[in-house]
Amino acid sequence: MQKNTIWTVPILLLALLRPVFADEPKGVTVSLRVKWPGTSVLLEAAEFLASENSNAFWSFIETWQEPNNEVDGSCWGAVYASASQHLSNGTCMSLQQALAARQYTAKVEMLRNLAEIPQGSCCQVELAGQVFTEAGQLEAALQKELQPCSEPQLYAFDHIYSSDPQTSYSIWHANNATAAVLYGTPGTACFQHLHKLLKDAVTRQYTQGGVPLTYAVRPMLLEGCPQLGPCSLLGTGEVPHLAGYGVEMAIKNMEYSALDDSQVAAAKQAQQEAGGLEGGPGEVKGFLLGRLLERKPELEQELLTFRDHLLAASSSSSDQTLKVWDLKDLGLQASQRIAQAGDPLRLLTDISQNFPTLAASLSRLPANASLAAEVRTNQRSLPAGANVMLLNGLPVDVTSLELYQLMDRISAEVRLTDMLKTTELQAQDIQALLQLRASSKSLDSSSIRIDLAPYSHVHWLNNLEKDKKRYRGFSRTITDLLIPSFPGNLPSIARNVFNAVFVVDLGSAHGIGVAEAVVRAIGSRWPVRLGLLPIVPEAWLKSTQKGATEAAAQQATSVSSQAAQAMQVLDSTFGAAACLAFLSELLPKDPHANADEPATLTSAQVERAFTEAWETAAGQLTNPKASPDDLEVAAIEPEDAWQQLQDSTGLAAGAVLQTLEATRYAHSKGLVTADQEGSLWLNGLVFGDVLGGPQQALMRGIFAEMQTLQEHVYYQAIQDDTPDILAELLRLEGALQRYNPRILEKPSSPDRHDVRQYALDGEGDKPTGGWLSQLGYLYPPGAEDTIIAITHWVCVDPNTKAGQGLLLAALDHLQEAPAAEGAAARVGVLYNPADAAADPSLLARLLLATTQLTSRRPKIAGFLTALLSDPAQLTQLGSSYNSALELVQKSGLNLQAVGRALEDAQLPQLNDQLKAQAELTQKLLKVPAGSSAVVTNGRVVVVESAELGVSEEFGTEDFGLLELYANSQQSAAGIQALLETALTEGRAVTGSLADSEYGEAVGEGDEDMSVGKLSNAAMLASSILATHGAAEVSERNQGLGQAVNALQGHYCAITGHSGGGARDTAPSYLHVDVVLNPLSKAAQRVAPILEWLRSSFHASIKVYLNPERELSDMPLKTFYRYVLPEPSPAGGMPQPPAAVFKSLPPHQILTLNFDAPEMWLVEPVVAEHDLDNLKLEQLGNSPTLSAEYELEALMLTGRCMDLHARRRELVTPRGVQLHLGSHKQPHLQDTLVMSNLGYFQLKSAPGAWTLQLAPGRSRELYHIESSTGTVGNRIQAEAQVEAATLNKDYQTAVAIGSLQGKDMLLRITKRPGFELDDVLDSANDEKSESLWGRLTSWASKPNPLSESALGTGVQRSAQKQLSPEEDPDTIHIFSVASGHMYERLQKIMILSVIRTTKNPVKFWFIKNYMSPQMKRFVPEMAAHYNFHYQFVTYKWPSFLHKQTEKQRLIWAYKILFLDVLFPLNLRKVIFCDSDQVVRGNMAELWNMDLKGAPFGFTPFCDNNKDMEGFRFWKQGFWKEHLRGKPYHISALFVVDLARFRQTAAGDQLRVVYEQLSKDPNSLSNLDQDLPNYAQHSVPIHSLPMEWLWCETWCGNSTKEYAKTIDLCNNPLTKEPKLQGARRIVSEWPALDEEARSFTSKVQLERFTTVLWSPLLPVWVDRLYDAAAADMTCLVCLTPGNNSDNDNNNKDNNNNNSNNSSSNNNNNNNNTSNNNNNDAFQLMMS
Repeated sequence: MQKNTIWTVPILLLALLRPVFADEPKGVTVSLRVKWPGTSVLLEAAEFLASENSNAFWSFIETWQEPNNEVDGSCWGAVYASASQHLSNGTCMSLQQALAARQYTAKVEMLRNLAEIPQGSCCQVELAGQVFTEAGQLEAALQKELQPCSEPQLYAFDHIYSSDPQTSYSIWHANNATAAVLYGTPGTACFQHLHKLLKDAVTRQYTQGGVPLTYAVRPMLLEGCPQLGPCSLLGTGEVPHLAGYGVEMAIKNMEYSALDDSQVAAAKQAQQEAGGLEGGPGEVKGFLLGRLLERKPELEQELLTFRDHLLAASSSSSDQTLKVWDLKDLGLQASQRIAQAGDPLRLLTDISQNFPTLAASLSRLPANASLAAEVRTNQRSLPAGANVMLLNGLPVDVTSLELYQLMDRISAEVRLTDMLKTTELQAQDIQALLQLRASSKSLDSSSIRIDLAPYSHVHWLNNLEKDKKRYRGFSRTITDLLIPSFPGNLPSIARNVFNAVFVVDLGSAHGIGVAEAVVRAIGSRWPVRLGLLPIVPEAWLKSTQKGATEAAAQQATSVSSQAAQAMQVLDSTFGAAACLAFLSELLPKDPHANADEPATLTSAQVERAFTEAWETAAGQLTNPKASPDDLEVAAIEPEDAWQQLQDSTGLAAGAVLQTLEATRYAHSKGLVTADQEGSLWLNGLVFGDVLGGPQQALMRGIFAEMQTLQEHVYYQAIQDDTPDILAELLRLEGALQRYNPRILEKPSSPDRHDVRQYALDGEGDKPTGGWLSQLGYLYPPGAEDTIIAITHWVCVDPNTKAGQGLLLAALDHLQEAPAAEGAAARVGVLYNPADAAADPSLLARLLLATTQLTSRRPKIAGFLTALLSDPAQLTQLGSSYNSALELVQKSGLNLQAVGRALEDAQLPQLNDQLKAQAELTQKLLKVPAGSSAVVTNGRVVVVESAELGVSEEFGTEDFGLLELYANSQQSAAGIQALLETALTEGRAVTGSLADSEYGEAVGEGDEDMSVGKLSNAAMLASSILATHGAAEVSERNQGLGQAVNALQGHYCAITGHSGGGARDTAPSYLHVDVVLNPLSKAAQRVAPILEWLRSSFHASIKVYLNPERELSDMPLKTFYRYVLPEPSPAGGMPQPPAAVFKSLPPHQILTLNFDAPEMWLVEPVVAEHDLDNLKLEQLGNSPTLSAEYELEALMLTGRCMDLHARRRELVTPRGVQLHLGSHKQPHLQDTLVMSNLGYFQLKSAPGAWTLQLAPGRSRELYHIESSTGTVGNRIQAEAQVEAATLNKDYQTAVAIGSLQGKDMLLRITKRPGFELDDVLDSANDEKSESLWGRLTSWASKPNPLSESALGTGVQRSAQKQLSPEEDPDTIHIFSVASGHMYERLQKIMILSVIRTTKNPVKFWFIKNYMSPQMKRFVPEMAAHYNFHYQFVTYKWPSFLHKQTEKQRLIWAYKILFLDVLFPLNLRKVIFCDSDQVVRGNMAELWNMDLKGAPFGFTPFCDNNKDMEGFRFWKQGFWKEHLRGKPYHISALFVVDLARFRQTAAGDQLRVVYEQLSKDPNSLSNLDQDLPNYAQHSVPIHSLPMEWLWCETWCGNSTKEYAKTIDLCNNPLTKEPKLQGARRIVSEWPALDEEARSFTSKVQLERFTTVLWSPLLPVWVDRLYDAAAADMTCLVCLTPGNNSDNDNNNKDNNNNNSNNSSSNNNNNNNNTSNNNNNDAFQLMMS
């Protein structure tokens, strides 16, 4: 004791040296830092430029020079000024915020982790496996002939020097190139020299040929480089602090009266009529608010709110208690104060974030009747309390709004606006263009209808309108479609309303499934007309190569062909009944035999089915009324008929060619592609995906079609007297004659050029740079003076048949288009010769000359059609100038103008234009030379190209589909309407687009070209909007824009202005419309973001306040701060962002909750006090409590899919094990794939990692097909799936270079021979190498995924060679605790286990909720008491319904993630509550046989009769649900992890949780209600009763046999936990004394170390605050001076008799200050 009291006098003296201000308001400051070292602001600026524009990046790194004699403040300005030179004004605002928020620090850190460079080097180049640091050596190596080399490894995120980085990366990726990577800092001499060498080498090899060199730069600061200046080092001096998170201070146990407000209604009305606010603003705490109000009457609401803050800060918690009648109109009252404020946005933030202190004053504000009426009116359009946010017209999800995602979104919007400015439209039209994106709809095969009339190749199997016998009793009234029916039921109407045709290969396994579905549907009298269109895929493939005749001969013997011919013969001979009988006979007789094997059809089966069907059908023809022809057919024996089919004679003579023609027809209509097994055509809609089977696909299609039919029936477009419902429906829906899947196809990789969208924005050398206005167009008849928003560029070589055919198809479509009103598109011709250097042909020059004519335009298309469709005229034309003029004269065109254009004097000008077109086509649009393509508003579809392997027929119908795509996906229809309005109102384009040289080349005079200019602008705008993903708005959100625009805003709407200044007159880049409930959690986050958008981006903002009415509970019970980037002070570096709370209630207990983005895993690292139980009045003279968190890990999440799985349940391959690591250490993290969406999750850090299938069954069964591991998050995964980038087929590269973590798509496929195997079948036999045991022996450089980076630790045993996971004798126990008191109990639990268990023990602590002190203490305790330990954590998955209360989250972690929380080589674990005392040997429980169950729990004991009324499981819902099974307690349970994973128990528990958790009355005790509810599907082994005893439920009679004692709360006595512990557990005081003594010893040792360290002055200064915080701390080092603090955590007392689940009793017995060890806790932080 004397040893400890030595330090009492110094501490007391330090405390007395500081003055104490008792009335000083208290606050909290919270910050967040990253786990990696500081990164250079210069390099972050470079990464920002790279994300915006690759050209800007290269210009920046080439021009940056280190300023002379700069300090940090001016360095910030220098970096910003240099970078901003390459950006627009709007993008400069994004740059400033990106640097302030350290948005690209993760990308810089990722690049740093890629390098392995010796210290002292300033630059280094890796080339072909060699390293160069000297320019001379590199230059010599570049002079040699380069060979293809896979080293160094390049990634899609690399900065690659090329005119097309994606192409350059692809060339290297295909192993045809050599890569060179430059590491270094821009601005240094060596960087500039090496960069120039590599840049020149790339340029030289592009011009001279040879093996391509791919050059990439990875900017970084190399340690020890003497050339680095202060501006290059800016930002590296300290760890970066982040923004983009929220901090919540929740008030614990706030209760309100629940009385009837009818008793006080009259009194409240009188108060309101008496007039306004009581007393008004007077003098409060020295502020003369009345005088301030006289001087600034416009700030009345702000002054009143300021008064409320002052009053709330000095009042006690009891003063703020509200009655239920005070709550009723709080939403309207808050909205009123906000709407009347001078700066409503700022007041919105203040009220939403500090509502608990302002609620009382707001409740006294009389509600404005006009505002209330307007709110009621608006809530007819949107629900009360709904929150909606639109950014430039597109919805933003306010429930998952995250700063760094929003910053990416803002940057994209700014880029898009800058691109739209190149259209030279006026600002208001550009803003209207942005809004168009919200109305665009997705377009795919499921939204396009194809007309198959006259259905000559379809074999109809039934007809509801004619088969009266089969459909007897069905209604014939079409309006019955409007009658509501039970889900899953179809209306029984004897009309052909639903018409379905299966396009199918009957010889395939899919064909058998279709036959079964069709037979079953007709037999069950589904009200659907069904038909088949049999195809023979192999015959079609052969016919495309060898011609129809040969293919027909070859296909005659195939099973698919035989089945198709059989259908053809039976249908043509007997009709539908015979076809249906044939299909029935094809089905297997025993449907259950070989159920897992795919059904296959044999020739014998086809023969048997055919002969059976023939015999039955022929027998029905032998009747007295049969015709001679029928009798002749009936006389043919079935065997003879089959032989005719085999020989293609008799009745089957034309069957072979007919089936081939049917197959060609299906392909020509777009119903099936070469890689499809078939499709479903339903009322014109085509469904290519038949996942789940034909029957389910049919049902999905029918129910999807139901709404469309009901609408047409309701509006009487389809009526009872409609003769052909199908034909009328196809007419109403605008069915096409052909569907071309490639037109709607999304590019499958970034380097694909046969289908690709380009933005024609006119930047740099893009086509709108100068000559676009020279291009002539062909128009539909009568549409020459109409704005047309769709432009087809037909890229052809007119001298080839393919080019002539495509041009003819375009001309035919153009002439078939309706006039003016329905004008769809214009056509331009781009010259694309095979040899661009050769002189253009006369035909090419004639095409250019005629298309540029501005007079007699209607005749141009006819002339070109006649010319190209007549081979004789083409032959006559040749190279004869006179022949060309003769043809022009015959057509009636302007002979004089064309003649002058073709004269020798004009030839150079025409040739230059044609060569410019060729350059545009081949270099910018990436169409191979000599190929044919159609470019529609910038979207390239290559039609014929030998180089790309594309060759297809492209007809006039395809141009119609392109225009449908343009109107839907490229916003063309909306753009046309918008520009027509602009033209009507007198607005047109100006600038280069207006300076038209159109027609000058052919000698015609200028005309008024305003319509043409606007058509050009429409084309450019459409291409730009399409490039930026215009159609990504869900159906649910598509009407939000219209709904918001329809709201009234006279009283409840507020606007945000940027606060004045010259810049405010410029059009804003961002327009934000918000519907917001001001008293909602969403408002707490959205309101400060709106302020930030206003101040940082000058956004125009409009907010409609949408409060909830008739409140009965406090809407907000928390204080909240959302952390945003700090502004730059006078051009200097901004201060680190932090959440700052001022003047929090000092007397109330607060809980700090950290609101982190989904992809962040954070933990507290500096916290003096218990963040679960904060009472600010206990801070003493310290005005602020500071806490610091750390970004523990960036999450790698994803979906793992096997799209080739033969069973639907295996599409998400649950149980597949994944490893994440580096090249040197491939197994650093592991997890398994959940069945829930195929979800997986791994902790990661910035860097390039390897994700692989784990050795064993996962790798044996599967290989990786593709992944998006190195693709940026902003690119849609479905469009960017790339091949696995490593050499082994079981691994793929993953790049973590963003603060948004990584969400990826991993596609795996079964290996041949394992298609039907389940990865879980043999999971028990897998033996995996220990993950964590190998980490400590890793001797390479510190790795961001190592223990120190991810917060894990293992106390190793010197005697054992095996890791604890591998040692069968080691017992594994996991526990969770939150708050200092429960951590104190947890120490006692650990000591009790160590004392009673002789085996080695390893403790697993759930790290999420541990205090910094406990995390530092556990290693000391483990070393002293000789046990192993490890910290584990898991981030809550985004797809699971998330709990909001901290305690319920802790319960969830105990049970929901057992299969993924621990390393995969851990096979068993025991959970032990932190408030338990263990008396028995845990080895007994460890070795207990669980009888095949995945886990074992102890049932509740029932021998304490006093608690009978609280045993809810014996009555009501639980009694019925359990059906005799026991209800178990979750304070102690054992988990067989191997069995748990093998049976997918975790997946099943999560499914049950998702079903129940959204009901607030379910899962009151989540951690035990869930497993007890699910035990019918996830069995529980009941442990012996003695394994868990608690006084509340068990009584004293069995206490002596107890092996563990749990300190359950008692709902009768409500005894404090620590008091009960001393009374109930005899050994508890001794264990507590031992734990506290050891804790004090550890703290003292650390304190001694600190006293003699160089940091002593810092610690002394911090010690002042700690000692002054409690003036009674004279012996604060004495272990016996700790007082009890019973916090509010739930202890599984299960004391509620509710029929669905039990509620907790929270004991609020907070005593005096806890622990009084603040000084040491502070120093340990």
